[in-house]
Order: sequence, then C-alpha cells, then structure tokens
Amino acid sequence: MWTNWARNETATVPIARPLGLEQLRATVAEPENLRVVGAGHSFTPIVGGAERILDLSQLHLPTVGPVKDGQVWVNANARLRDLSPALAEQGLAFRNLGDINTQSLAGAASTATHGTGRTLPCLAAEITDAKFIGATGDMLTTSQIPLEMAQVTLGLLGILTEARINVVPKYNLRRQVTLTDLSDVLSNMHQNWAENRNFEFFYIPFTGKAVELRHAVSDAPESKAPRDLDMLAVKVLKLARNAGRFSPGLRNLLLNLLTLAQSDEDYVGESWRVLCSDRHIRFKEMEYHLPADIAGDVLAEVFLRLERDHKDIYFPIEVRQTAGDTACLSPFQGGPRISIALHTDAGEDHSRYFNALEPLFLEAGGRPHWGKMHSLSYKDLSGLYPDFDRFCALREELDPKGKFMTPALARLFRP
Repeated sequence: MWTNWARNETATVPIARPLGLEQLRATVAEPENLRVVGAGHSFTPIVGGAERILDLSQLHLPTVGPVKDGQVWVNANARLRDLSPALAEQGLAFRNLGDINTQSLAGAASTATHGTGRTLPCLAAEITDAKFIGATGDMLTTSQIPLEMAQVTLGLLGILTEARINVVPKYNLRRQVTLTDLSDVLSNMHQNWAENRNFEFFYIPFTGKAVELRHAVSDAPESKAPRDLDMLAVKVLKLARNAGRFSPGLRNLLLNLLTLAQSDEDYVGESWRVLCSDRHIRFKEMEYHLPADIAGDVLAEVFLRLERDHKDIYFPIEVRQTAGDTACLSPFQGGPRISIALHTDAGEDHSRYFNALEPLFLEAGGRPHWGKMHSLSYKDLSGLYPDFDRFCALREELDPKGKFMTPALARLFRP
C-alpha cells in the first residue's frame, strides 16, 4: 500500500518500479491510467483513483551529468537531498531550496515548490530543458512541450525523467535566527526581504512573537550547527494547547516559557545544509501565494481570526516570498508573491481552520500551492492563471485518453 508523508492519502493499487527507460516506456504504454509518486510530500489526492502507481526511485540514470555554461542535466527522480551533495562534488549547488529536501526534483518542480527570497524563483524556474515519457510511451522534449508548460505540470503532460537545470558555484550561507515582536515583523517584512538574500518568519500562535530567519552568502569558516529544537518546540506548543483546554492561564505560562527559551542562532554552513531541515512531526498544510503589496493586510486578518476562532491550532504560520517567473502553471507567474502556509497536526481535523481562512486568500487573488490542500476547481483556477486553458488544451492533445488523469485532477483540469 502506498501512503503519502502526512498519511492523509493512501492507495492500494500495484506499484511498478522500472529499472530503465525502455522498461519505463513499456510500462507507461500499457492501457491503464497511472500516477508517478516521489517522496509523497504532497497533501493532495492526485494519486488516489489511479489504476497503477509508478515509483521511479530505482530508475538507472546518472544522478548528475556534465556541466556546461552553468547548466547540468540531472536525474529528475533523484531526491533533492541526494542531488545537493552530488552537485557539491562538482563544486556546484542549487541557487535556492525550500526548507525540506526529501522530495524528488520532479515532484518539487512539478508542483512549483519554492524556498524564500524576493529575487529567487521557485525550483521549476531553474529548469531550462526537460525529457518526458508521454502517454503512449513515446519520448518527448521541450520541442514538443514548450518550456513554460514543461516546468510545472503536476505530471499531466508526461513523466519527467531528466531535467537540465541552472546551477551556481558551491557556496556557504550564514543563518541568523531571532525572536521578534509580531508588530515589528509585519512593519519591517518588506524591508527585510529587500535587504536579505533569504528571509522568512514563523508566527508562534497566541504569543505575539515570530521567529525570523535570515540567510546571507558568507566566506566565513563553517561553524557548528546549533541543535535543531524545532520538533521540541512544536511538542511544547501542542502541550500548551492541550493544557489550555483546562486552564487558559497554564497555556499562557507554557507559551511564555517557550518564548523565553528561544535562543538566537548564528552559524555558517554549506548552502543546502543550512536551508534544509528534517521534519519529524507530521502535519497537513495549506499554502496560498498572494500579491506582495496586499499580503500584510491579509496576514493581519489571518492572525486575528486564528486567535479569535481557532484556539485548537498550535502549529506556527510560515511566511515567505518568491520571485516571479513565466511558467504557465506557476503560482508565481507574472511577479513575486508572498506565501502564507497554515499547518495542522496530521492526525487532527484541518477542515474548519482551512475552510475558514481560504476565502481570505482567494479574495486577495491568492493562488494555491499545487502540492498542498485547497478546495478549488477548474472554474476557479482558470480565472487565476492567464494561460490555464492553453495548458489544458496541450494536456488534452498529448493525453486525450487521460493516461495521467485521476478524478481529483479531472476536477482541476477539465471544465
């Protein structure tokens, strides 16, 4: 049985693990529809309903190929955590990464997964060429699939096997972490994005405090990374939530102790090691990407409603910014966007919280993260993306029988 990372989606259909491209092509050419799975770090139901599942983790392809003009071909189904050290061996690195690197490159790019940085685009925007296995087992490239459609596909145009990506010389980052009053964070967030290579913050519910994270390229010697206490902090937040059901005062006390225990961080390390961290506590997530000029007002309303109406929530709210790009299905198409991510415990009901706040994001012109939970349909999405119908037309042309389609995807990509 297949299950995703959050364990909110499962499938019991057969899982095929082809070892080479010819075996993969023959498998895809079989009549039943299918979906490819990577690390399962998507919270959406786009695998369920498929008659077959493909796991490409054993596909024999070079992890990293030769470098030319700042670009390199890579195995698109390798995990980011494996690609980063492989690139480092050649003195190279990703320009930017998100804070989780368990995903395959194909999965991360196909859902427009991103990090943070006002001038840094999402991972998909770094793809300059790509190779796919089409619905009939045929080989496709960006000569058949325009690059702006190939970068973010949700696996609907074909199975991404190899990608040529932009890379940069290997570099170190200095990471600085501080606890700041929320009012100051909101007042200064645009300045912080302008002044820092990477900037993001996490609001700690019911404390009036936020944890700010900054990264800057550094030539300083690497230092020892501080102990990762994120998991402990989330456990304390849950404990405080549970205690608050019996005594609001006890919740406040535990939250005050947590913020007092929060210590500043300042260390230097290899870029991917600094940007990425492990996530041991499972959660469900909804994330919307908003126009930068109105995100502050939306955030203020989100925090107000969280503390007024959702006292059962204890996970922090994450806020990042990503540069614009040109991919048809990229949430960042047309300009930079500020991303607001809501989380709940994987084992608890998310619906009341997510359903209450999603309309705020939609009213502000927000676009959902493709790998995270939302309630939208074709009608909604076609109004949010200028090239949405053009993408749907190409999908229909390349896969008229719906080889890569599932019921959940049909709701998104068919009128």
